[in-house]
Amino acid sequence: MYLPILEATMLLLVLVLVSNVISHYLVSIPTALIQVGVGIIVALFADIQIELETSWFMLLFIAPLLFNDGKHYPNKELWKLRAPIFANAILLVFIITFLGGFLIHKIVPEIPLVVSFALAAILAPTDTVAVHGIAERVKLPPGILSLVTGESLINDASGLIAFKYAIAATVTGFFSFKNATLEFFYMAIAGAIIGFILMILIHLLKIWLMKQGINDVILHTSLQIIAPFLIYFVAEDHFHASGVIAVVAAGLVASTKKNFAKDYLAEIHMLTERTWDIIIYLLNGIVFLILGIEFPVAMRETIQNPHIGNIRAIGYAVLIWFMLLVIRIIWIYGYMQYDYSFGKQKGKIKPSFYIALLSGLTGVRGAITMAGILSIPHVIDSGAIFPERSLVLFIASGVILLSLLAATIALPLLTKQKKRIEMTGDEPGDENVGNLHELMQNGEISETKARMHLIKVAIQTLEKETSDENRLAAYDLMHEYNHMNRHLRIEQNSKEDVAFFIEKERDLRTMAFESEFVCLEKLKENQAASDFSLHFYEQALEKKLKLSNKDFRAKFIWLNIYLQRKSRRFMQIVFKKFGNKKSHTHVVEILAVEKECAKAAIQTLSLYLKKNKKDISPSKKSAIYHLIVEYRNKIERIKQYGQIDRQAYESDIHDLRLKVLASERARIQEMYENGDISRELAARLRQFVNYSEGSIMEVDFEN
Repeated sequence: MYLPILEATMLLLVLVLVSNVISHYLVSIPTALIQVGVGIIVALFADIQIELETSWFMLLFIAPLLFNDGKHYPNKELWKLRAPIFANAILLVFIITFLGGFLIHKIVPEIPLVVSFALAAILAPTDTVAVHGIAERVKLPPGILSLVTGESLINDASGLIAFKYAIAATVTGFFSFKNATLEFFYMAIAGAIIGFILMILIHLLKIWLMKQGINDVILHTSLQIIAPFLIYFVAEDHFHASGVIAVVAAGLVASTKKNFAKDYLAEIHMLTERTWDIIIYLLNGIVFLILGIEFPVAMRETIQNPHIGNIRAIGYAVLIWFMLLVIRIIWIYGYMQYDYSFGKQKGKIKPSFYIALLSGLTGVRGAITMAGILSIPHVIDSGAIFPERSLVLFIASGVILLSLLAATIALPLLTKQKKRIEMTGDEPGDENVGNLHELMQNGEISETKARMHLIKVAIQTLEKETSDENRLAAYDLMHEYNHMNRHLRIEQNSKEDVAFFIEKERDLRTMAFESEFVCLEKLKENQAASDFSLHFYEQALEKKLKLSNKDFRAKFIWLNIYLQRKSRRFMQIVFKKFGNKKSHTHVVEILAVEKECAKAAIQTLSLYLKKNKKDISPSKKSAIYHLIVEYRNKIERIKQYGQIDRQAYESDIHDLRLKVLASERARIQEMYENGDISRELAARLRQFVNYSEGSIMEVDFEN
């Protein structure tokens, strides 16, 4: 019997919880397989069915799951494994579609060739949700997991498009290779562009809301949650592009933005991540429960058909699963051989059949295959019954079950007492930063001012902890905390005060730029660098001055920060990509010029601060200090140009952040004991520090 949507939802949620409780006792069986088993039992003994509509299934389940996978997939890994990922996600899918289609037709002559192509196409995409559950219990090489996860983000789209055209050819009797190819490229490229643009717009909307003072954590979390559904719907319904590719692209964009202003958005980040954990926990469970419930539906007609023996039907499923496994293993081994002989890893990593076998077994089929196969129509345009629909459903369901069982049984055996094998191979000064009494208001500090004070405590801690080894990381963090302080200062003041503050800061920045121009003229007189390098930096400086004088600068503060950080990296990439040794010399010269000009700017700002120390307001003093730190940061980056050890840098950042959080906790306790803040405010500040620490730990866990 078919359940109404409300009853079906409640039943599925309860079964998710039950199956996860069972998984704690049956630890050797992946949770996904337990959920499939629970679904089969419910379908067989309770006679319950859920009408699976492919369109809503993709929107409600696949879209958020793939978005979350994209959001948590390491961008470095994606770039590092880009060649094998795209080879598996596109080339392997089409090889399985055509070669597998021919072989399926030979193995099962009853199935027409074009239907065999459709079956092979929908069996090509892999499902990483199940294999991740298996990987928790076995020592799978992380390179394999990265490869399978990366290809599954893309191969759903290629498999579904190939399946769609094979089904259309069966139903209408017409097929155009040209149209299919053009539509594939359109859907993939348009989907990626739409996902990228919409996620950027959502990100900019969040920034705009924050600048309007709309910092409701629940609102921002809700905006994050609805993003994949909205993006998938827009891509599929309005642009007829691949919603799958769109949500994956959006997830990848979201992963690059999640650390942006991380400390300020720590509470939003933590709540969003925890909410996503709950949603993914439930969606994963429901997907496999539905998979189990649909197995008997898909197999019933074939089992009841007297013309096809059950043993023979099972034999077909086993042979086709084995054929797909062999194609995948041969492809992966062949690609490793090619990479060893001709690719970037030439002569470095010898091909391993063991790795190829593990990679083949991790290619588990799942929800996408079941959703696609159940969308096959019952009749074609001529009015005839769709050829061998029940047998196709049975074989697809059997392959899904066999791939799950094979991975569950074989992977623990193959990885037992084996070492983990990597597929990818070896891999300031003493400026016054303010004191507590400046922030007092009616005997007690407001929350915003207390947070500003904690930021200044953080900066003081960073100054004490700065050494020659961690100087770059310390200055980067000071730069970050100064921007946070600036944002809070803007947030707590009126528009008129903010405008006045921006005007004063613009004057200070202009003063710094003018001192850089004076320094540049001296360098020209002394012929300290080539004319090209001096002229190049002069043009760059003029552009910065123009940008500083724009009225919209304050409105796009966060975007401006991002562009400032990326500007020098962009220059390096341009010279590296299009230049030669001479161009590299220019880069070094330009950086040397920039360094001298930055020193001149620091000297000018420091002298100004020293001469006017008594008359300068705390806000102006803070702005001067902010600019000095910015120039110090620039000098340190120039010193370490081309020599930054990224791993050591990230380790320094991590250690300094934890020291800062410890000092903030101690200061909160001191303020509370002195009666400067109430118990409630102390609790809120501690909670914010805890969110920041949790955010750091979350990133550590993901990496």
